[in-house]
Amino acid sequence: MLRGAEIVLSCLRGEGVDLVFGYPGGAIMPLYDALDGSGVRHILTRHEQGAVFAAEGYARATGKVGVAMATSGPGATNLVTGIADAKMDSVPLVCITGQVRTALIGTDAFQETDVFGMTLSLTKWSRLVKTIEEIPAVIAEAFYWARSGRPGPVMVDIPTDLMKAHMEFSGPVKFTPRPKLAEDGRERSFAQALIGLLETSKKPVALVGAGAKLSGAITELRSLLDHLQVPAFATVHGLGAIEPDAPYYLGMVGMHGTRAANMALHETDLLMVFGARLDDRVTGDPSRFAPDARIVHFEIDPAQLDRVRACELPVVGDLAETIPAFHDAVRKASLPNWSAWRALAGGSERAELDPRGLAQPTIRFLDELFGRLPSDSVILADVGQHQMWAAQRYHSASPRGFITSGGLGAMGFALPAAVGVQLAKPETTVVCVSGDGGFQMNIQELATVQRLGLPIKMVIVDNKYLGMVRQWQQLFYQRNYAETDMSDNPDFVEIAKAYKIHAWNLREDAMRQFPVSDQTGDLLDRFLHSPKPELLVFDCQPEANVFPMVPAGAALSEMVFEEE
Repeated sequence: MLRGAEIVLSCLRGEGVDLVFGYPGGAIMPLYDALDGSGVRHILTRHEQGAVFAAEGYARATGKVGVAMATSGPGATNLVTGIADAKMDSVPLVCITGQVRTALIGTDAFQETDVFGMTLSLTKWSRLVKTIEEIPAVIAEAFYWARSGRPGPVMVDIPTDLMKAHMEFSGPVKFTPRPKLAEDGRERSFAQALIGLLETSKKPVALVGAGAKLSGAITELRSLLDHLQVPAFATVHGLGAIEPDAPYYLGMVGMHGTRAANMALHETDLLMVFGARLDDRVTGDPSRFAPDARIVHFEIDPAQLDRVRACELPVVGDLAETIPAFHDAVRKASLPNWSAWRALAGGSERAELDPRGLAQPTIRFLDELFGRLPSDSVILADVGQHQMWAAQRYHSASPRGFITSGGLGAMGFALPAAVGVQLAKPETTVVCVSGDGGFQMNIQELATVQRLGLPIKMVIVDNKYLGMVRQWQQLFYQRNYAETDMSDNPDFVEIAKAYKIHAWNLREDAMRQFPVSDQTGDLLDRFLHSPKPELLVFDCQPEANVFPMVPAGAALSEMVFEEE
């Protein structure tokens, strides 16, 4: 006879879980009581949001399912931002919450919330467990839905009395979904249809999103693009999927993408999309997105199709299967030579730094920092100006080497997510780049970093503003800097020292000269090679802006490069 809590942990082990993140409380206490000897290591964060972001970091770095645990009421509600983030960015995540006793559900008992109803629109699947007997099946189904198809978050809410109850347990079970209805038998020759479109195309391009990484089809994708030799670019979540030195790679696309990528996307007559959902940060004004293009959309989730414009050819399925199938057909085809178009697209680049030079020290700093990193390093960016500067300066071929909160844009993501990444990859250099605003949203996780002795390299780009909001206020709200002034920031170096973490300041003056001085270079090397956690505060010009920029409601061709 095992308690329900012991059954939950045994089922987690059956799913291959050996690491979970959480914060205890009353309703989930039986699960914590059963941890000892379960084979599941628990990481105590200092806030439930820290736990769910850490679980996300673990999942994003490994491709495995991340697991977060919290108690009922405020514990469960504190998970919601991370659940929404996982939904937007397709992160496999299982959240397990304790619930008040079965008999008290619906009575407004102490710390009772309807977490099932609250997260229904944010999860792929969720379940309020009603009997101890269904626990094994519920856990199995939760992991199936988190992993399958387009990955995402699921929620399992378990009343505390069921975790205390006992039953005979014969071991974890496997979930088998109902078989889908048989296809109508018609042959779907999408590869030949796409080859037909390529044969008549003068300006084809390829846009790569996170789906290419999630499918595990990076090798196949790169081989295909090497064969096609058409201009290619990536979303922020697609960074690292394409070899950065490939002659056809034009960089990041979208609101803060390169001029070359945005102009090629605007001018193309055939857009091949590989695993990207074409959100507004990528498309600009949807009515003027790739206006002359026929769209071919490789996508595992049919709900993502035709969201911006109807696609000429939807290719629904796992990219790990559809890309090789297409490449096999391409090898036998005789396609046009697009070298002139590729040269024209790649030649549209120009200087893209802030003309007044305010952003240049930050850009040089990131170039110096990233240039000293091992090739398998992982960079986590929080949300704001520093996020876009980091994305623009990221030039690694590591598919899971750049991690950020993209769809939701959740400030406070990077530090706890870095905890999950470092635990998943203890031998890897993990760099967390935050702004002074976002860092303070989960600053308590410095305690987690220090307790575990995680050698995370934390960078705060400190411009004494909520920088991205301030940039919009400068450009579109007549410099009305309403409630974005953070000139009264605390001393981050002293705060880090209070957590027993070594910290130091780097003034932007040190980055104005090029190349940087030997002293500055030595400091950066020591920072990156330290076996302990380190915090570096980089002082940034308050009015430094991220350029280029596509204003809201503009077309991708209407980028601005300075205040106009």
